[in-house]
Amino acid sequence: MDPTGIHFREWANCKMTGGEMTGYRVVFGLWLLLYVGLSGVAASSWRDEPEARLQLHQQGLELALADVHPTLTLWWRQAVSVDTASDEADDRLLLGMQAFWRYWASLSFVDRQYLRTTDAFLSFREQDHLELQLAAEQQRRYVLVQGLAPGYANHDQLQQQLARLLALNVQPWPALRTATLRPGVRGKVISRIRERLGLLGDIPVAGAPSLPDVDDTVYAPADAFHAPEIHDPEIHDPEIHDPEIYDAGLEQGIRDFQRRHGLQVDGVIGPQTFAWLDMTPLRRAQLLMRSMLRTLIGDKLPSSYLLVNIPEYRLRLYQDQVVVLESDVIVGKDERKTPIMASNITHVVLNPPWNVPRSIIEKDIVPRLYRDPGYLEREGFEVLDGAGRVSRAEWQARLYNGGGFPYRLRQQPGSRNALGAYKFHLPNDDAIYLHDTPVRHLFSRESRALSSGCVRVAGAEQLADWLLSDQMSLERLTALKASGVTRWLPVARPLPVFMVYWPGWLGPDGWPRFRNDIYDFDRTLHNPFTAG
Repeated sequence: MDPTGIHFREWANCKMTGGEMTGYRVVFGLWLLLYVGLSGVAASSWRDEPEARLQLHQQGLELALADVHPTLTLWWRQAVSVDTASDEADDRLLLGMQAFWRYWASLSFVDRQYLRTTDAFLSFREQDHLELQLAAEQQRRYVLVQGLAPGYANHDQLQQQLARLLALNVQPWPALRTATLRPGVRGKVISRIRERLGLLGDIPVAGAPSLPDVDDTVYAPADAFHAPEIHDPEIHDPEIHDPEIYDAGLEQGIRDFQRRHGLQVDGVIGPQTFAWLDMTPLRRAQLLMRSMLRTLIGDKLPSSYLLVNIPEYRLRLYQDQVVVLESDVIVGKDERKTPIMASNITHVVLNPPWNVPRSIIEKDIVPRLYRDPGYLEREGFEVLDGAGRVSRAEWQARLYNGGGFPYRLRQQPGSRNALGAYKFHLPNDDAIYLHDTPVRHLFSRESRALSSGCVRVAGAEQLADWLLSDQMSLERLTALKASGVTRWLPVARPLPVFMVYWPGWLGPDGWPRFRNDIYDFDRTLHNPFTAG
């Protein structure tokens, strides 16, 4: 068997040339030694079905990389280890995976995004034992194993990328981080950066696989639900005059690398770019696998829905499973996270007033009033209590005399309103919704975890037009917006919205994309290849 769980035929399918094989010869040798060693274990009925066994170990590896359950990882190691491989170990792994996927089927959308699986009770049913026994007698274990496979439309590409990352993981991966580097500089670290980008596929190396030009403008992470389009790589001129000079070829590779990781695409190798260059292949494989599990958000998706990928700062609207709108978004800062949630847009609110949440009043606005008493009037806020509007003299006297600020705040519609011209109402208990914003320049930032929890949408007008297209033209919508009057407009069909957390996925070219783990969902992961 192949201890990575990936049949050696799969490696051939990665389109590796003879030159590529040079870079992986040592890796293949190590895996092959373990493969031969395990094959020498006493024959068992599982070995009568080698393809089923390989698939079992591959799927076990994927769950081990995702670090979903310590016991399941242990059972996978026992099934593939030279010292513990046995028919009983394979049986236990199969039964354990069946129990895991039963538990997964019971999880809510939110629990799946958080991967709340480590405490699952992996119980074996008598029915599972009987089915396994019958399959063993008939040498039809592959039927059981195939039934375990999750519904990734791009599973083959995922396996190829995991195999490639694990192959890279057996070689040294020293940290490269130095001072910030710009095109034109010279240094020994430049050649090591060039080598690292070649290994990761971001610049061409003789005989090695490389990425096509990265263009994520047409990609949606929800391609996990669809078969991605494969593009033929564009081959760039690999000629390098001096490997220690940060030349134009390396700059293009860095820009592609930055784009693939959601960084500022400027060709400058700074702290964030170095952090991703230094991330180990194993860590990459784990982040990718955990994110792919999160894409399994439900058994069936509606034909039209809105997907907000929080760490990617990106929104995508699907109509009949096709992306019809993409937009940058701003999400909650770490201390006021945008929650994982599934809801529906039921109304578009034109020219919405902003009823300021109590938490924002206390944490943000009241401290500012001590420094800037004119802030409320300048920004169009009304101060309200149970009897109506409160004068500036009254609230100032109370605040500055130690009486606090027990009032409500409402910001009137207008150019300064924090919600902009459009609010997209979602029924939920957290007062979370999507909305427009007048602060447009923030969308150009690399990191856009800036809000108090709600999602600010760069393409709010386009989204409103799509939601209300059955009721009015864009011209009519624009005229209503220009009136300045607040209107609650119900949408003809409530639009499902999924707030997801996918810091890794496969692009349409089959290569990984990554984003920063802004809320530390995956901060601590266990190495599946070591005990403890």
